[in-house]
Amino acid sequence: MTGLRRLLFISMAGMLCAGVACAETYKWLDAQGHTHYSDTPPPPDARNATEKKMRANVVETSGGGYAEREATRRAPVTVWLGNECDSLCESALSLLKNRGIAYTEQRITSEEQKQAFVARFKLKDARVPAIAAGADQLVGFSAESWNKLLDRAGYPAKGSAKPPAAAKTPPPAAAEPEAQ
Repeated sequence: MTGLRRLLFISMAGMLCAGVACAETYKWLDAQGHTHYSDTPPPPDARNATEKKMRANVVETSGGGYAEREATRRAPVTVWLGNECDSLCESALSLLKNRGIAYTEQRITSEEQKQAFVARFKLKDARVPAIAAGADQLVGFSAESWNKLLDRAGYPAKGSAKPPAAAKTPPPAAAEPEAQ
């Protein structure tokens, strides 16, 4: 039991010292020109004294946790929307934003895009919204179905992706004066 108490005491002392060591560090030169580092303030006769505030080590990751990064890599999400999006499209985008899912948005604005969409989803006519996560895809919107698709793809219930910035439409070009 003595060894266990000693280990506990050493662990607690280490934690207390670690908290103090992270607070402030001082650097100074003594009268002989030797550089010193300490967690206590330098003596009054120290030269070139500097104080450094130390912060805790923080590792920041982008793209959320491992499961989210892997799902994004293995099964990227693409959403197809019509040029004039109705409440179903808005609900679909809201689900993705609330869930924090990174996605690519495809707007079907031309006849060529419509035909490519119909061929991809093997449809008779284009119906939006549609979603693909990797090879898994759905046409139409149902929150339950879309959530199941995202769950199967490995996306967490609450991801860290920020909603994509709204697409900026260029200002209309100034009308050129008519030649007379």
